Amino acid sequence: MASVTTVVTCMTDAERPFLAEALRSVQGQTAATKVILCISSENDWVSEILSTVQPGIELMRFPLASPSPAGPGSPGDIRNQAISAVQTDLVAFLDSDDLWKPPKLKRQIDSLATCGWDVVGSKHILIREDGTPFFFGFAKNLPMTSSWLGRTATFRERPFEHVWGEDVLLWERLESEGRCGILDDFLIRYRVRDHSISSGTPTKERKLAYARKSRILGVRPLLLGASYAANVGLRMQRKLPST
Repeated sequence: MASVTTVVTCMTDAERPFLAEALRSVQGQTAATKVILCISSENDWVSEILSTVQPGIELMRFPLASPSPAGPGSPGDIRNQAISAVQTDLVAFLDSDDLWKPPKLKRQIDSLATCGWDVVGSKHILIREDGTPFFFGFAKNLPMTSSWLGRTATFRERPFEHVWGEDVLLWERLESEGRCGILDDFLIRYRVRDHSISSGTPTKERKLAYARKSRILGVRPLLLGASYAANVGLRMQRKLPST
């Protein structure tokens, strides 16, 4: 099986409550992976978190993001520098407030071999800040970056741009070249928080609206059922590959 490195990004103190669980979801994969944890240069609490998980995690420190998206510490800059340190055939990405299901990497590694892709994503389940699931995501055109697994050489050939929305631009480019695909499996749990780097964007506001509605008595089961049924309909239309 191909070797994998997972790049976990945790650049703000607001992600501290979720980091240990995210790392455990990586270390609990059915396919082994090395882990690079990207943190801010000012982080003084990471050792406390690492003491609660399995050893062997490599740390990379970066300055906090500058006001300019092209500056040091931007999401694209951090991912590109981490990729430059990767020594495995494949690389995956995870934001520190998101979670993977145990078979995530194994299913995606298999899909790269069978489908001929260079990068693969998956569908996701939206969870509230407390971890409660409330919606099955569609990932119709763009899977969450936390679901991506791809060939390291591809990401070096096609690095992330130093602009906001760098993941969207890269996925669109790879898709136009026929080099990426989306599995019809809910392999990650994407945490919707009130305050995050994506706050204020239309997509984030829609997710927050659903999260708020899910707190109304009886609404969460309806959201889960309706969104799952819609995904089944989408599967029939698109015939997405499943593992």
